[in-house]
Amino acid sequence: MVTDLAEVFRLGTEKAKENLAFRRYLAEHHTPETPFQIVASEVQRHIDCTACANCCRNSQVALSAADIDRIATYLGTTPDAVTRHYTDPDPDAPSSRILRTTGSACVFLDGNLCRIYAARPKPCRDFPHVAPGDHSLGGRPSSHARWAPLCPIIYNALEDYKHRTGFHLHRHRHAG
Repeated sequence: MVTDLAEVFRLGTEKAKENLAFRRYLAEHHTPETPFQIVASEVQRHIDCTACANCCRNSQVALSAADIDRIATYLGTTPDAVTRHYTDPDPDAPSSRILRTTGSACVFLDGNLCRIYAARPKPCRDFPHVAPGDHSLGGRPSSHARWAPLCPIIYNALEDYKHRTGFHLHRHRHAG
């Protein structure tokens, strides 16, 4: 299993075209998402997310009213204060809110740790969206391909799943 972030980034970037071909292969073979989600959930058990936190550096996190309320309660403040100090309007939906980023990371990221971990928003709790039965936007194969260079869980799950589906064998049969 590859866990070095520089190596995950290098290999994930290097395999971008292969991952696109794999997405197409899965679509052509009408492969359901659940087997990939099972593989990814197994990989996730072996990865320490606090050694990475790339999701906190590369995500735009949409917040629900419940997320804002939970953060406010955790911080001992009001939802209005959370909205004012820790969120920004969503550029794609100005009436919605997203977590603010400062520099190149979530406002709540301290090193690789979340300062509001116990109250983190649902999209953060669900990342990398690989739980069996998760059919969120983040759980789609196109999202997995985008995250492969950034998330050791996604990178390793994709590589494992390519082998399990026979993708590499399929490619080599048609290449020769």
